[in-house]
Amino acid sequence: MAEELTIMLGGEAGQGLQSMGQVLSRSLSRSGLRVFAFQDYESRIRGGHSFFQVRTAARRLDAHVERVDILVALTGEAIKLHENQLAAHAVVIYDSDSIKEEYPGDRFLGLRLSAISREKASTAAMANTVALGAVWSMLGLDLKVVDQVLGSIFGHRGAEVVEKNVAAAREGYSLGAGRRKKEFALEAPGGDGRLFISGTEAVALGAIAADVRFYSAYPMTPATGVMEFLSKYQNEYGIVVEQAEDEISAINMAVGSSFMGVRSMVGTSGGGFCLMSEGLGLAGCTETPLVVLNAQRPGPATGMPTRTEQADLLFTVFASQDEFPRVVLAPATPENAFQLTVDAFNLADLIQAPVIILSDHHLASSYWTVDDLPTGKVKVDRGVLASKEDLDSGAGYKRYRLTPDGISPRAWPGQGTALVCSTGDEHDETGHITEEPELRVAMVDKRWRKLEKVSAYPGLAADVQKDARTALVGWGSTYGALAEATARLRDAGKKISHLQLTRLWPFPAAELQKHLGGHERIVVAENNSLGQMARLMRAESGVHATQTILKYDGRPFSVDNILKHFA
Repeated sequence: MAEELTIMLGGEAGQGLQSMGQVLSRSLSRSGLRVFAFQDYESRIRGGHSFFQVRTAARRLDAHVERVDILVALTGEAIKLHENQLAAHAVVIYDSDSIKEEYPGDRFLGLRLSAISREKASTAAMANTVALGAVWSMLGLDLKVVDQVLGSIFGHRGAEVVEKNVAAAREGYSLGAGRRKKEFALEAPGGDGRLFISGTEAVALGAIAADVRFYSAYPMTPATGVMEFLSKYQNEYGIVVEQAEDEISAINMAVGSSFMGVRSMVGTSGGGFCLMSEGLGLAGCTETPLVVLNAQRPGPATGMPTRTEQADLLFTVFASQDEFPRVVLAPATPENAFQLTVDAFNLADLIQAPVIILSDHHLASSYWTVDDLPTGKVKVDRGVLASKEDLDSGAGYKRYRLTPDGISPRAWPGQGTALVCSTGDEHDETGHITEEPELRVAMVDKRWRKLEKVSAYPGLAADVQKDARTALVGWGSTYGALAEATARLRDAGKKISHLQLTRLWPFPAAELQKHLGGHERIVVAENNSLGQMARLMRAESGVHATQTILKYDGRPFSVDNILKHFA
């Protein structure tokens, strides 16, 4: 029996790799196994090289490895690019109808995928489903599960489409039976009580749980999936989802909606966030709660739209003109993404300021099998709201009342007789424009005092090993690779701690100093070229990284990428 397997599906955009990967992953998950799956694709509708990689085991998985056990190649390029990743026992299934090259050795299994697809479905489009059946057979698992998943995924396209896919999978299953071996055998624990979810879906579900009522965005990979998910369920949950004409309009719509008391969120990636920076400042000046999703991708400019990076950190922390408080959170797993999204809405209402969720393409487009989402921890907290006395005070209402903690009781237009006056200019307590120097200082100080409320919010997850002198530090989606690398190093007898930051601003300096005390080697791993977290860490806490592991080729860290630095 295999403890774990990695199955890679490689080919071109348009060959159904994502559909096949979804069916395979969901079928494994429904069989009681755990899955971590990630996608690698180019920014084109057809052509280019893409792959969908599925790692499965009975234990929880949060990252991918370089080794491939089964490679399904729908193009010759897929074999050429990934042959060096194949394990000693690996098998390559390829479409002998379209790949005419002869491959020596018994690891290559040429199947007439396209021809069988035409025979069973009158189209070559289901060659991927034939290959899926062959893979499932090699794993020695019950094909009925695949039949059920095919029905759930393609059912909306009609019974005939489902039947053709099932027939194609069954033919592939019979072809793969002859290549079964113990290295591929998986024991299905059974049970179907777990979720199979992406980072995108986790953020969207967190927003729904937090009672989001308005979401605006201009489509931009990899944030668009949140808008698509929310639009699918907007009628069910009473959400207005608006596709704006550009990112400037999107953030200003969200600011206006929130100003009227509606829980609002706006989503984009780095290039769109650049355009939103002035609107972010408007939210900061008017002390309007706002949740902003920045799902990072490589830049500058258009950059690499379908790849991953963590290079917006410093820009996100300091974006917009002048200085004003904001919170920046970086989710690490689907459960964490769900919870941090809920927290983002509560924090935004608590301090009446923007809260930015700093995700990235890897987290957004990867899939996990998880036990559950932390729905039991969900609490909707609208912060300090205006009292009845405030609402009845007419023109005397002070929207920006100077208070000891900097937080002014909030009303929105239309409540009672309160005159809610606001402006993007500096203002007095009633919201009217002022240029008085003393009042300017008082308002700036007032806004900064609000951040003291955030200090109680946890800033990192610490897995500190007693007597360890080495610490591995990361943030956001690098969690899975770093956590597994840490576990493997410990299994090899090395002492090492792991810290993963999730609140990037205000920077959790005291927490970091506390947990890193006594560590001599501090290694920071992040997906950018300058070591932005290492720089921010040094500036805010005085803790110096002795080593950085930087990856900025548009691809996420694998477990192996981290381990090679500790050999």
